[in-house]
Amino acid sequence: MTYNITDEQLNEIVKRAVQKALAELQVAHVLCEPVPEYSKKSTEVTISQADDDLAERTMETMAQNLETQNNPKVGIFWYSPVNKSLFGVIAIDKDSYSKPNAGGGLITCKELHEDVWKRNQQNDRSFYVGDYRQTPRGSVFYSPDEDKFYIMVGSWINDNPEAVDIIVDRYDLKDCKVEVKISVHWEIGMGWENR
Repeated sequence: MTYNITDEQLNEIVKRAVQKALAELQVAHVLCEPVPEYSKKSTEVTISQADDDLAERTMETMAQNLETQNNPKVGIFWYSPVNKSLFGVIAIDKDSYSKPNAGGGLITCKELHEDVWKRNQQNDRSFYVGDYRQTPRGSVFYSPDEDKFYIMVGSWINDNPEAVDIIVDRYDLKDCKVEVKISVHWEIGMGWENR
């Protein structure tokens, strides 16, 4: 028996089969970002050679940033135990804020897990399935008074101790005072309602 199918139909069959197999194996979702659709209403862009002045100014700007590539960072993240990696990372240089921007005299990013999750769900990203509280997550805070970073997580960290090194590495905290703290807000299934 012979079947005639298009490449598009074949791709859809394979995609469904892979998704079904991964769901049955309880493996992390396949990340597939949709190809953006471009409209004719997009911004008009021109391409031309940079003059010497602009080229020099851009090089000076990048050179100034060479020294700050490994600055400690604050922010939010999710952790995939299956992939042993972070995703949905927001990492902001702690020096981006001249004074504490969070209650209790702490510094962190302004983004919240719930908002970042919703924004990524709208883009059909496969990692962002279900409720944002059902995936291990955490936040990194900096206390200027103590010159210390706090990695706030749920008790999921006890089953995934390798995540600590991954977080420390991603947020450039290797030479910093760091404490990992477990708190109810970052427990799986918990959120603002448990405050």
